[in-house]
Amino acid sequence: MQRHLQKYRIRKLWPLETETFRRHLLRLDPETRQFRFGTPVNDNFLNAYAETAFRIGTVVYGAFIGPEMYASAELRSLHALGDEMAEAAFVVETAHRHHGLGSALMDRIITAAQNRAIHQLHMICARENQPMQKLGEKFGAQFRIDHGEALGEIDANPPTALSILGEAMHDTSDFVTAVFDWSPIGQSPRPEPRRIRHHRG
Repeated sequence: MQRHLQKYRIRKLWPLETETFRRHLLRLDPETRQFRFGTPVNDNFLNAYAETAFRIGTVVYGAFIGPEMYASAELRSLHALGDEMAEAAFVVETAHRHHGLGSALMDRIITAAQNRAIHQLHMICARENQPMQKLGEKFGAQFRIDHGEALGEIDANPPTALSILGEAMHDTSDFVTAVFDWSPIGQSPRPEPRRIRHHRG
């Protein structure tokens, strides 16, 4: 799993990347859409949802290969800015599952919640979404079933100097990587290695 994870870059999504988030959501198959949102949703819904990615109180992380994102994790305040509770939501495109992306993204979400003084993370998913429930349980979530949904809660630690510094260092690295992805150089295919011809003497 670690070998597969190495081909991805886990980083924060920036305001210029709304279209990247939109393309990722629109690639989700019907079952994955229902697991993520708890109900069948169409392209119009996803187009509108992508526009909410950078509202106040929202942080989005993604798993990238080059400029394209194939998994996402969202931290969304449940009420006003500064509220002590937030929702954590995850989705991984079908072809990119079982690579450890959920755990890698959850690490970043929990640190982000911790540094924003969020005391409790809520996870809501369809009761059939066992992978999401297993991911939450791995990080201490306790789930209960209510009207066909699985509701989980994770208690976050208070912020520390080390957690704040860690996120700041990640943000710097993430932004530099994003700028490279946006540039023509970052989006161009890598050149094929030159073949060395061996001449017989």
